[in-house]
Amino acid sequence: MCIEQIRRVDQDAKFHLFDDGAAPLDPEQVPAGDDVCYKVTYFARRGNLNGLECVRGMLGCMLDLPGTDPVVKIDADTLLMDKSEIARSLVERGKLAGGMQCAVPLGWSGCCYWLTRTAIRGALELLARREWPENKQKYPEDETISKIMLYLYGQAGVDVLEFRGGRHLIGVRTCEPSLLARIAEIARGGVCAVHCGQISFYSPLVEQYGGTIREACARVMGTILTTDRKEKETGGI
Repeated sequence: MCIEQIRRVDQDAKFHLFDDGAAPLDPEQVPAGDDVCYKVTYFARRGNLNGLECVRGMLGCMLDLPGTDPVVKIDADTLLMDKSEIARSLVERGKLAGGMQCAVPLGWSGCCYWLTRTAIRGALELLARREWPENKQKYPEDETISKIMLYLYGQAGVDVLEFRGGRHLIGVRTCEPSLLARIAEIARGGVCAVHCGQISFYSPLVEQYGGTIREACARVMGTILTTDRKEKETGGI
């Protein structure tokens, strides 16, 4: 569903899926299409993308991609609604990297951020050059990469777009139909991305429809994309 939505907003996009070798997708689950490249990786992810090995592994995968275009990292549970802000960051403002602030001040949310090849190379060089204590440090991927970018390029070279009440990024923390309808309406009003990965809020959908919590997440994503005003009035999901 994430890929289908990106295809709607950017028909020229190329997709590179880097799966976790510890629990890879079944063959029938891998998205199809000539624009999709699927690869299994084996670097340690320490749960939800944590640790220096994970950070290095992710940046290495990005650097290995063919071409010279910037790389947009987006999670499978995130919907890209509008690419305009990403284009403004890279083209109009000439940033080397960018992302959207959420819970961590001066740090990106990991669900969607963008890096130029120059920034990726710079980050890998810094990781090789500097001392990185690992005693009690978790090094979450999003916070670590955004800190590296700000260290290397500062405000002049990096965008950290403020949350500002969901102007750029919306996080879904409900499965109540009328609230999802309102979120869908806001999402169509110029928001860059909608993160639907807060699965702890979706147990009522599992109880109502059965299936897994991941399938409930997909149901929420589908609702965000398909809800119209009629559905809002009837409260349908």
